[in-house]
Amino acid sequence: MNKFFLIVSVLLISIQQACKPDDPFVGDCFIPNQAVNVTVNMDLPAYFNLQTIGEYLMIDQGNRGIYLIHNYDDLYYAIERTCPYQSDQECAQVFLDENSLQLVCGQQKDTAFVPCCGSIYGLNSLYLSGPSRCNLKTYRLTKEGNTLYINN
Repeated sequence: MNKFFLIVSVLLISIQQACKPDDPFVGDCFIPNQAVNVTVNMDLPAYFNLQTIGEYLMIDQGNRGIYLIHNYDDLYYAIERTCPYQSDQECAQVFLDENSLQLVCGQQKDTAFVPCCGSIYGLNSLYLSGPSRCNLKTYRLTKEGNTLYINN
């Protein structure tokens, strides 16, 4: 009887370890933190188009840049452009594919898009397909009137 409980205990511990989420500081979900503090006044001509659903802007902050997206759910998202799957690789960057309205992992080289890991994400940062098991990193975003504040 004791052997039975020992075997069951070992199996339960093994299953629990296999289902344990990734450590956020190692593995395929790690994206280095960078200080982010951006204010976007959508009343200014440079940002006025962000008031329209479906528009986006690239911001040179974060690890490899940030997409500021006014999604079709009428919410704003500030999404890190670093792909969480093997984020240390040079090509681990996401680009917005305007044809499929998805974020895809790869690099723009000259006029062609070169895929990297092939992971695909929604415009709300959620993982859709590919080898990644993680959503894209997002930044805190608050809206006051026509001003957006992005930080971490």
